[in-house]
Amino acid sequence: MVKGSKSFIVAVLALLVNIVAQGQERVYVSTDKNAYLAGEDLWCSVYCQDGNTGKYSNLSSVAYLEFHSAQGVEDLIKVPLVKGRGCGRLQIPFDFATGNYSIVAYTKLHGGDSKGDFSGRVVTVYNTVTAEKVDRAVEIVEQLPDAVAVPAGYGDVMIGAKADLQKGVLPVKITNTGMVEASINVSVFHYDELEKNSEGLRSASGTLLERKGDFAETGVTDFAGEVITLEVEPLQWSKDWWKGVYVYMSAKGNEDDLYVGRIDSLGRVTYYTNNMSGDKDLMIEVVDNVAVSARFSGQEGVMQKYKVKVLENKYNHKAGEIPVLKISQKMRGTLDKRSMRMQIGKRFAADSIFNLMPMRTSSYLGAALPLKYNLDDYTRFPTVDDVVREYVSYLRIRTMDGVRGFKVVNQDGNDFSWASKGQALALLDGVPVRDHNTIINMDPLLIKEIQVYPRQIVLNHFVFDGVVKFNTYKGDMGGLKMGENFSIVPHSGVQYPLAFLGDGILENLRYPNYNSTLYWNPLVEVGEGETFEFSCPLPKYRGEFKIVVEGIDGAGNGIYKEAVVSIE
Repeated sequence: MVKGSKSFIVAVLALLVNIVAQGQERVYVSTDKNAYLAGEDLWCSVYCQDGNTGKYSNLSSVAYLEFHSAQGVEDLIKVPLVKGRGCGRLQIPFDFATGNYSIVAYTKLHGGDSKGDFSGRVVTVYNTVTAEKVDRAVEIVEQLPDAVAVPAGYGDVMIGAKADLQKGVLPVKITNTGMVEASINVSVFHYDELEKNSEGLRSASGTLLERKGDFAETGVTDFAGEVITLEVEPLQWSKDWWKGVYVYMSAKGNEDDLYVGRIDSLGRVTYYTNNMSGDKDLMIEVVDNVAVSARFSGQEGVMQKYKVKVLENKYNHKAGEIPVLKISQKMRGTLDKRSMRMQIGKRFAADSIFNLMPMRTSSYLGAALPLKYNLDDYTRFPTVDDVVREYVSYLRIRTMDGVRGFKVVNQDGNDFSWASKGQALALLDGVPVRDHNTIINMDPLLIKEIQVYPRQIVLNHFVFDGVVKFNTYKGDMGGLKMGENFSIVPHSGVQYPLAFLGDGILENLRYPNYNSTLYWNPLVEVGEGETFEFSCPLPKYRGEFKIVVEGIDGAGNGIYKEAVVSIE
């Protein structure tokens, strides 16, 4: 046995011991506020703990949040986890009916069938574009009930805030007065009648760490990222058709989302990804003869030979009793105002006003930096062949075994010493193209940038002498139509870990700030005795604004504190 194999086996055994020793992973969810309109963003902060120790779990890298109404599951998002903490957002669909929704949260390892009804965070959604209500879950009343007493604040945290109207900001100080560090999320939002009507949901949800209901263990763990399993079905079945069949899986775009796997006897292939973020089209190529280049739809005799789908495990997840939502005609004015503000925000929304939080990244290319060639910086030539010959170092176009293709040479300008026929991995907008002639024959005016990695890489059973990336202006692969053995499968990946810190608004004074949530930071670490300070921009309207701090301290205790600031 080689030394590397022995080390790998030891690592796997250690991981298995860790799984056995760890208790059930319990996922807790905090949100930026209690009440939302259909069309608004629901921001969430996620805490994943080991049920035995109360410490953050390092096992799973994805948390799953299901949004249940009284009628069942309405939506699902996946939140990436780093050392037990993560964040994401649900862009509440306009087809969400008015009603209360329970967030059922779990990891894939402990996300099997329910072991008792699940009770977690409950939020309210008001739909102002349709009269549809969750069946038998909404009651129209003449007079709204008196406010329900919410749990008193707890935990060693102090909040200080005073608006600065001249500068148009609300400076906030949050001090950890305890004896241990604290991991928290912080929100500032408009404290309107909708929020006050939904305050009783905190009594229904309990404190952050109070949840009921667990799930059966599945045996599947999202270690480094989401585990994705594809099922491949041949359109013409034959015995042992699956032997020697490989499947490339990539995501269209310029990210390093590329995986290769071998099909098993059930026609399945499993990928242990590093988390594929956002909604993507998965580009799937089934390779049943690695010696033959891919054929595309522009060529004769191209036909689909396989049907591919993503396997989704179906489990029975049951939400606990969801409180009935009581609404009144007297809420119309508040709903109209918030709807108007939401529509303004949608019209001017841009990703530039959000903040990307730390995220796990791991590329098959390692830490190597590419040689980049922005073709707009050079005189344009009529063919890709001319472009490569004149400008692109370390890249050649050669004829190998009677087939033209790209060849990457090392930094000395020579072939690599150990190679697999000198084969280079060619990517077009992140999608592997095994028939290099397809790219060579492209119109180079469609290509914005070429990147070359002059180093060998290994993908599963394949060794490539270098990587060359071709990125088009539109990211549409230059209109190339995939053909034989290619499939396109839509996939909703994990959420990008975003925050809304308001600095993008402060930098753009012309932005019409009518947002309901003024500030949302889902991942804040505050040491013993330390103070966390920030300023959030005040909106164009006035009223009461609530500051909420929620989280868990280093001893495993929950934290919840709030303060209300009135701005006239």
